[in-house]
Amino acid sequence: MKKMMKFAFACILALGAASCATTTPVAATSNPVGNKCGIAKTTTVLSIFGGSADCGINKAAKNGGITRISHVDAFQKNYLGIVTIYGVRVYGE
Repeated sequence: MKKMMKFAFACILALGAASCATTTPVAATSNPVGNKCGIAKTTTVLSIFGGSADCGINKAAKNGGITRISHVDAFQKNYLGIVTIYGVRVYGE
C-alpha cells in the first residue's frame, strides 16, 4: 500500500510539473496606468479544436471598459500539452 501511495504522489507531482504558464509584455504606451483590466481569452484542445479569432487587444479593452490603454500583456497556460489557453490582458483607464 505504501508503494502505491508513493507512486500516486509521484504521478501527481509529475502532472503538476507538466503544466506551464507564461506571461509576456506586448506593448506599452505613455498613458497612465489605470485601475481597470480587461481580459480576452480562448481555449484550444490539441492546438486544433476550439479557439476563436476574437481574443485580441480590442476585445480585451472592450471587456474591461477601457478607453485609454496603458500596457498589454499576453499569457498562455498549457495543461499537459492537451489543453491550451491563450489570452490578452489590457490595463488602462
